Amino acid sequence: MSEEPCCKSASGIGMRPTLSGQILNYFNSGKLDTDSHEYKSYIATHAKRYGFLLDMVATVRNELSRFHPTIRILDIGPSFFTELMRVTFTEDTVVTLGFDSPESRGGHFPQGISHDQHRHLHFNLNDTQYPERWIKIPPVDLVVMAEVLEHLYTAPTLVLEFVYSLLSPGGFLILQTPNATSLKKRLRLLVGRHPYEMIRENVENPGHFREYTKSELLAIAHSCGFTVRSCEMSNYFSHDSSKGPIERFLRRLGPPNLRRYIALVLQKPGL
Repeated sequence: MSEEPCCKSASGIGMRPTLSGQILNYFNSGKLDTDSHEYKSYIATHAKRYGFLLDMVATVRNELSRFHPTIRILDIGPSFFTELMRVTFTEDTVVTLGFDSPESRGGHFPQGISHDQHRHLHFNLNDTQYPERWIKIPPVDLVVMAEVLEHLYTAPTLVLEFVYSLLSPGGFLILQTPNATSLKKRLRLLVGRHPYEMIRENVENPGHFREYTKSELLAIAHSCGFTVRSCEMSNYFSHDSSKGPIERFLRRLGPPNLRRYIALVLQKPGL
């Protein structure tokens, strides 16, 4: 949160450094189809990120608990992480927003994971470019928008202005997204290779339209009225630790701006 975080890790799943391992065990102990390599691979890749994100949610949750015994959390884009929040923050209400339930299913959110359709809001974030289409809901205290912004072709200012409208005064937005100028991307450019994949021929999963830098995200957040509570550059995917020794060496010695991912905690003024 601030320069000195005010809470411990999330209590419902476990504590660092074993949090990612406990997340793996949770999903691999009957939650997933044991024959599904796709799901297991996805969880193995994202477990470290989920642990990192769960810690961030717990920190915000502890700060909000000074004012609210229970809170409303909005998870944009239902996923395995939605399940983790529901089993960790059992007293809170977790609502999801995104494509309709059947459209949300896939490698990131299989049928075996529960999805409360009564607490799901069907809305395409690309439609935030049309203010008349913005949905109105009871205010939420915390929005989690993890690895979503880069998949949208709509201007991020419009997207974050919409998210701002959903938050209660004093509410928080946790935003995770890739760093457009990470070390890996710079190295690929240096040897003449494009650092970004082509847009896929799949309208429901087109890949990344646009990635952002730290300075861009901070400017966007301020322009939308948010206060920036924290900004952390990290390598929080499980596969980040398995890269070649030269890249690991440069990443370790290089400045934080070379890390692969950006995690922001933003607050709507009001408390």
